[in-house]
Amino acid sequence: MKRLFPLIISLIFIWNCSSSLPEWFQQRDDYYPPDKYIVSEGWGETPEQTIEKAAINMAQIFNTKVTVEKNLLERYESMSNMKDFNEYFYEFSEETATLISEQNLVNIMFVEPTYDKRSKSYFTLGYIERSSTARIIMDRMKREQENLEYYVRMGYNSQDPVMTYHYFTGAWLAGTKNKMMQEQLDILIPGLSVPPIYTYSELETFKKLAADKINFSITVKGDSNDRLKQAVSKIVNEAGFSVVEGDALLKINVNTQIKKIDIDQDPLVFVSWEFQLKIDNDSDGTGLSLMKDGREGSTNVENAQMHAYENMQAFIENEFNRKLVEYFDTVKQ
Repeated sequence: MKRLFPLIISLIFIWNCSSSLPEWFQQRDDYYPPDKYIVSEGWGETPEQTIEKAAINMAQIFNTKVTVEKNLLERYESMSNMKDFNEYFYEFSEETATLISEQNLVNIMFVEPTYDKRSKSYFTLGYIERSSTARIIMDRMKREQENLEYYVRMGYNSQDPVMTYHYFTGAWLAGTKNKMMQEQLDILIPGLSVPPIYTYSELETFKKLAADKINFSITVKGDSNDRLKQAVSKIVNEAGFSVVEGDALLKINVNTQIKKIDIDQDPLVFVSWEFQLKIDNDSDGTGLSLMKDGREGSTNVENAQMHAYENMQAFIENEFNRKLVEYFDTVKQ
């Protein structure tokens, strides 16, 4: 064993010396001190893959502490029709640039990938300089506060309940984006912040009060047991709106049809089904329209009809939920 020990040490030394990785990768803290930089590794078979991996790893560093849901940020970008201001300091491919944008990475740079003969892979480092990136984010937060103020002002001035809700939702989503950037700022320089004009809870209250002024009536044809009406009502209520009988600000009209179809496939019987949903208002007519159809089979008509209703209910829970949000996000005056 004593004879083997020097041999093992020698092999480890030779193995380490054979690595072609540069000093900036092996001794990164000397090149990118942790108090000034956030650093991520990247590796891959090509320089493009290497950069992309470094971007993914950088995003993971932030995503572990950034709690804002991605779909809320996407809603705001869609609603405001604003372009992102992300800078790309190093692009190997359009896919990598898109990845950086989707992950909301700011001011990320990459070291030129180098090839390691031992592992037959490319290696790089992604790095974000803390202080300069913090300044970029703070500037964006201040610009976002201007958008937020605009939405709140328009919400207070609007006489249309739908538009009032639209504007206060815009303010809430802008607050969501600033919340995300503040959480990024906390990672970069703990304790640094941009004081909000409105707290996040205040913006949620604005949106809720606006939602309280919007009610729906729901009329469903072809639903004998009201299960579809209940599914539609549930989505409306979960969105913060109320359902009333009689006159309402917005009217949801649902038409369904289920009929037996002749298909020679004993012992199964088949039915076809159609579902149509529209949201109407007195001033603009139809504001939202959804359609879906399908075919179901079972050992008897009753079971086939039950499956048809189940599919229509699933369509309501998935598609109508998403479309109702889009309707209020993108409504125009």
